[in-house]
Amino acid sequence: MSNSGISELIYDLQRRLDDAADMHTKRWFENYLKHAIRYRGIKTPDVARIVAEWRKFHGLQQLSGEEELDLAVSLIRQEHAEDKFAGTLYIQKYLQKRVEADNLLTEVEDLFSCGAFVDWSTTDWFCVRVLGPAIVRHGPEAAERIAGWCRESNLWNRRASIVPFRAVVQDETYHPLIKSTIIVLVKERERFIQTGIGWVISDLSKVYPHTAEILVECHFNDLSAEVIRRHTKYLSNHDNYKARKRGMATGP
Repeated sequence: MSNSGISELIYDLQRRLDDAADMHTKRWFENYLKHAIRYRGIKTPDVARIVAEWRKFHGLQQLSGEEELDLAVSLIRQEHAEDKFAGTLYIQKYLQKRVEADNLLTEVEDLFSCGAFVDWSTTDWFCVRVLGPAIVRHGPEAAERIAGWCRESNLWNRRASIVPFRAVVQDETYHPLIKSTIIVLVKERERFIQTGIGWVISDLSKVYPHTAEILVECHFNDLSAEVIRRHTKYLSNHDNYKARKRGMATGP
């Protein structure tokens, strides 16, 4: 598909999104995200409905998987959160089975490189709806490539090296990779790296609490107080962890 063809399709979708925009919703989302990203003011179910109607209207299912991926990626490159959500939903709903892992992850790496992700919400949306399922579907090769982002310079790219593993904490095959990724990330004081680690520990604690406890003990000094407070609550030592962390903060 030509660039002009993609542009025309995106313009039409943006017009449909604008028609559904609500100023109150826009203000709420932008305030919640501390104005890190612009919103049109559309809730997720409405974005999903509009994308489905738009895809059917233009017969986009007749395109090749690669053409549809190009279109979805172009949406994620747009400025507004809903446009990025639209591209993410497009990949999740229509392309997971049609696109090879290498092609998908190459496009994703380009998205991070060009700064398409600018906040935790959009990044986590993509991690949960696209990258986590990609690990489930494509296995260790995709997982290792995603984990390798832990050394990238882009903050959101690094967060995306750990958050998708929430999808596979129940599979012990991935535990060594989760552990090695955390080892690289945990020294960072950046809140969004710490909480990314925290979500994985929290999910892991529900299915493999002993493994989660070992991770917490191993990295206790480096884990933030927020992670201990919010993300170890399913572990039996939660109260003890909180007391220990408070003791570290107050000192002798």
